[in-house]
Formats: sequence, C-alpha cells, structure tokens
Amino acid sequence: ADVKASPAGKGAAEKVIILANNVGNAPILSQKQFSCSGASSVSRIQAHIQTKIRSSPKYADANVHIFINKSFSPAPDENLSDLYKCFQTDGKLVVDYALMEAWG
Repeated sequence: ADVKASPAGKGAAEKVIILANNVGNAPILSQKQFSCSGASSVSRIQAHIQTKIRSSPKYADANVHIFINKSFSPAPDENLSDLYKCFQTDGKLVVDYALMEAWG
C-alpha cells in the first residue's frame, strides 16, 4: 500500500506519491502514479520513467527531462522528500516529463 509523506515532512523514510504527466510528444505511461522513498533522488524517478519509455522500440534512444510545477528542472541529486515538502499538490508530487527541454 502507498504511504503518503506527511506535510510536516517526517523525513526521507516516508513514501512520496509521484504523479507523472507527459508533456509535448512524450508518450503517456501506462502507470502514471507510483510511490517512491522520500530518500530517493530525482535521478531515480528520471531513470524509472526513462526505462518505461525506452521499452517501446520507437523511443529506444529517448532521453527524458524532468520538471516540477511545469516550471523548473530539479538537480538530479535533489531529494524527493524535500521537493514534496515544497511542491506537493493534493498529497502528490507532480512530475512532468518530456523528451526535450520544455521549461527552465
């Protein structure tokens, strides 16, 4: 079962619910919502989404770009629990992904 990170941010041990939205010509993931440890970094989410997209031969060489709030690209080593504390919406961290730079 998914466990939501508390708004008070009890730390990296909490699970963060990720809602992944495609942008532009990026394919839609079959599972748009998933959870991940708050201790994980943005690069883990990026790798997860990229692996799912690359499973299609059409996107075998695709590079995925990650954005938060449709405005900025977080550092790959940014902690998910920190992003959740600052940018969560309705108990989820909304992550937009694209195959090319879209914002910021």
